[in-house]
Amino acid sequence: MPEDQKGSSAEENKLVKLSVDQVIAENISLKAKVQELEGVIDGLNVRLKSANDLLEAQTRAKLIADIKPRTRYSDEDFAKFTVDELTSIKVTLDNAKLPTYKNIHFGPISSDERKDEGLTVGDLSVVTEAKRKQGA
Repeated sequence: MPEDQKGSSAEENKLVKLSVDQVIAENISLKAKVQELEGVIDGLNVRLKSANDLLEAQTRAKLIADIKPRTRYSDEDFAKFTVDELTSIKVTLDNAKLPTYKNIHFGPISSDERKDEGLTVGDLSVVTEAKRKQGA
């Protein structure tokens, strides 16, 4: 081999060795950076979970405060419900039609009054009762 080729081959080997060393060093630094970022992600996941737990607790408290006066559920019952179940209960209660004084029906007071079973508070007049008997 001529000397020029030997010298260029040695220089190439040095360049290749330098570039390989540089790649290895970059690889090591990138692995360290990845580990650092994984640590940051883990920390953020912990903070996100605690924030979600706090928001869920606030939502549960608000739903329970809305539902509790309108139902007979106990605190033990509320502890068993999920947020989705509480939301469903609240929606059902919001859409429920509340009874009015016009919806109140009184039953017979004694066994002698069986003939008046169909009467309501608004139908106590004699005229209304006569009309009902004619129609029935």
